[in-house]
Amino acid sequence: MKEIVDLDSGSAATIFSFIKIPRDNPSEELGMVELENALSNAIWKMFDGVREEVAVRLGVDGADLLLTDARVVGIKIDGNQIINPSGFTGRELEILLALTMVRRDRFVEGKDIFEGGSVRAYLIAKETGFENSVYIEVGDDATTLFEIAPSGVSYVGDFDWGGEKLTNAIQDELGVLPTTAHGIYIKHASGGVSLHVKKRMDKIFYDALGEFVNGVILASRNAKSSNGSPSTVYLHTFFPVPDDFRKKRFTIGEKRVRFLTPAGSSDINVFAADEIHRRYDELNQLAKRRIKWLMPTV
Repeated sequence: MKEIVDLDSGSAATIFSFIKIPRDNPSEELGMVELENALSNAIWKMFDGVREEVAVRLGVDGADLLLTDARVVGIKIDGNQIINPSGFTGRELEILLALTMVRRDRFVEGKDIFEGGSVRAYLIAKETGFENSVYIEVGDDATTLFEIAPSGVSYVGDFDWGGEKLTNAIQDELGVLPTTAHGIYIKHASGGVSLHVKKRMDKIFYDALGEFVNGVILASRNAKSSNGSPSTVYLHTFFPVPDDFRKKRFTIGEKRVRFLTPAGSSDINVFAADEIHRRYDELNQLAKRRIKWLMPTV
């Protein structure tokens, strides 16, 4: 397996979408030639539909946006999940595609490049059956939101808030050095402080968290399926948070929600090594040839 590069949402876009292809002869058994033609149409249809939006998001023009990966991660016929579609009949073929587009200056030859947050959102979607929800990732200095819907997984938005905000709040409140503030936070998050200190630290933590919740509220308004009020919100932080934080409910739009811990793996290596890719190996080899035609300079 190739080395994997996990890029942020300002450098790459990995989009998961079900592309529907009506069949001209529903009563005829699906053959490989028809399947290959359907895949080619699906890749072009999806790429053509998102490339302008992705270019704007990544801050580049069309010439500096590279389509670097296309793979089949699921196939349905008339809404039924199929592993090997050859020989089946039906009115409509649905191909779940994962397309990755990268800024030219972040492209690395010979490596599998993904928008890591989107892949982690897909792993949740796969576990939950693509139920409407929002997945949030929080790093040191930024928060990114992804939408999970029956139609696929896509980027929603981001804002400047991360773990550094928490240590900065402790530093300002207690007048300590950044390394000391970080150490205090880690002890608080792991439950390693006295009740007296915990009470004070909780106030600092939840006061600082107010800016995060407001950012989520504003960004959630761009999530099409939830209408700004997601009923299920999954949260992954790249730093520890206090246990009781997961038990609290916060008002997002018109709903009171808890930030749930994603079940299952959040390792994008799991996605890259998924058995399903090998089952669709012939189609995915074709997909790679198609993106070479669309992006001959990659």
